[in-house]
Amino acid sequence: MEISFIDLSLGNVVLLFVIGFVGGLVSGFIGSGGAFVLTPAMMNLGVTAIMAVASNMAHKFPKAFVGAMKRHKFGQVDIKLGIVLGISAEAGVLYGAGLQETIREVFGKAGSNLYVSTVFIVVLAIVGGYVLRDAYKMFHSQNPDEEKTTQLAKWVQSVNIPGTMMYFKAIDARISVLFTIPIGFATGMLAATIAVGGFIGVPAMMYILGVPGLIASATELVIAFVMGMGGTIKFAWAGYVDIRLAMIILAGSLFGVQLGAIGTTYVKPYTVKIVMGVIMMLALLSRGIVVPVYLSELGQIQPLAAETASLLGDLSFAVLLFALAAGATIVFRALIKGMSEHRAKLAAENAEPGTFSTAAEPRQLSPVGRMERIMLVSDGSEYAESAVTEAIRLAKRCQANLYAFSVLATPDFESPLGQNLHELDKKAMVDNLLKVRAQAEAEGVSCEILLGHGSDPFDEIVDQAEVSAMDMIVMGRRDKSDLLRSMMGGTTAKVIGHTHSDVLVVPRQGKMEGKGIVLPVDGSRNSEAAAATVVSMVSKCPVAVTLVSVAIDPRLREDAQGHADQLARLMANAGIQVQVETRIGSPDAEILACAQERGADLIVMGSHGRTGLDRLLVGSVSERVIGQTQCPVLIVKL
Repeated sequence: MEISFIDLSLGNVVLLFVIGFVGGLVSGFIGSGGAFVLTPAMMNLGVTAIMAVASNMAHKFPKAFVGAMKRHKFGQVDIKLGIVLGISAEAGVLYGAGLQETIREVFGKAGSNLYVSTVFIVVLAIVGGYVLRDAYKMFHSQNPDEEKTTQLAKWVQSVNIPGTMMYFKAIDARISVLFTIPIGFATGMLAATIAVGGFIGVPAMMYILGVPGLIASATELVIAFVMGMGGTIKFAWAGYVDIRLAMIILAGSLFGVQLGAIGTTYVKPYTVKIVMGVIMMLALLSRGIVVPVYLSELGQIQPLAAETASLLGDLSFAVLLFALAAGATIVFRALIKGMSEHRAKLAAENAEPGTFSTAAEPRQLSPVGRMERIMLVSDGSEYAESAVTEAIRLAKRCQANLYAFSVLATPDFESPLGQNLHELDKKAMVDNLLKVRAQAEAEGVSCEILLGHGSDPFDEIVDQAEVSAMDMIVMGRRDKSDLLRSMMGGTTAKVIGHTHSDVLVVPRQGKMEGKGIVLPVDGSRNSEAAAATVVSMVSKCPVAVTLVSVAIDPRLREDAQGHADQLARLMANAGIQVQVETRIGSPDAEILACAQERGADLIVMGSHGRTGLDRLLVGSVSERVIGQTQCPVLIVKL
């Protein structure tokens, strides 16, 4: 059967971009990918149902990859579970895509449209009804029940079928693949039908397998990427992917999703659910209105007059536009109102001690070497445990004020239960901060807790440190390969490159026990700043200090020795005796070797603060040292 693409006039391009923008705006607000809006919108523009689904899938799987990477940074993705479910989901996608193609070939465009519309109506009725019911319960209770493992999930986890069992970290249990296969297959089948697989995948992981909602939503992104890529290839091979539509809608949605995500921080959870449920029901109505047109074209009912069919099509599109406009209006109102209240809050006095706040009143930064305000960045993962311990010990020794800070990622995942999961994410972050505060207070350290919101953690960390005039940021370090770090960039490296505060990076097993400090020097002002900090530290906690100066060429050895000797004299004048080493070779390798040979448990370095293309091309010695050492590294900023 001949495949035809719609004419992309300037008007259609603008309309598609606006639909993508509003769809992204709404999806960012309600925590769902927006396919339940975008697919019908393309169909209303004359795109065949199978092509709308295929093009929607093509624009979604790259976003799923980015989202999975972001959530993986927070330790929220069970990659093994995602791959296992993704493989069976891929089978479901291939079967569903084949069924779509068969329906298209046998029954034509009308048959394809009727099939997709019918599935949409059934699914949106079930999910939309559930969401509205949940919103009603939340509105009246204002205290949703905590997440609990269902009896079904407990039974599934208790079943032992030899030869089929696999261990999944997300639930700390072994589950038979005979349970995961149908879940994945159904998820893929639905994705190939209406481009929304999360309607099945996330609830199934939560209620059947017992996966926590936070991890289920993140792991769904892995599944969406695997099945989305396979489905896109399958549909594209048959000629059903209109890459023009995918790119235009993607461009619009990328702008809208950021604004929508910000709006979630300014409204009550039940408001988000109401918006989600209402839009789903209006989308259902929009599809239902044109069902008689498809039945008429298939000869299943009395033929409709051309004027009647056109009127129903226009009415369907109008209902969908009304749904998008209503959702966009609510989001923008929430944004305007929330931003106004936020500005008023910043103008008021600081929040009372012990309460959560998203910003603190600006203050002047302390001089180099002083540590009065320490900000601990913790996401509750195992990688942050040593950072928590060392931050508390450091605050206690220096009698500093400690601030525990976490970043709550904006919801960018595929799930009809998106806002629920966002709230679970927030609860987990808050619980972690309360745990850190209790741990600090047990050591006699006062700790204030702060919670930020944003799509990129490093932006929020840098902004909070700047506004709150933090003297030091303490962070954990994740174990990443060089390839992964080069592909994704590192939050720690970005923070170091942009913040004005000192940064203490603590590896997973890192401890500062006073065994020794290694201070690399290169004759720059950054080295002098690092030396000033070391002088301040050693004056309070005496410890052996080794200055190491590295020449990359033997002919530069004399210059390197001169830099070290000069700084050693300055430190001696301040009452700090040091040992001096001059080495030849790669700076990062020699610094690491010196620290290991000296048994040092802290490396203090001045940062050149490279960012952007400069750091990408020439790299950063401090970043390479941080990435390879097993002891904490303190980066001192001017």
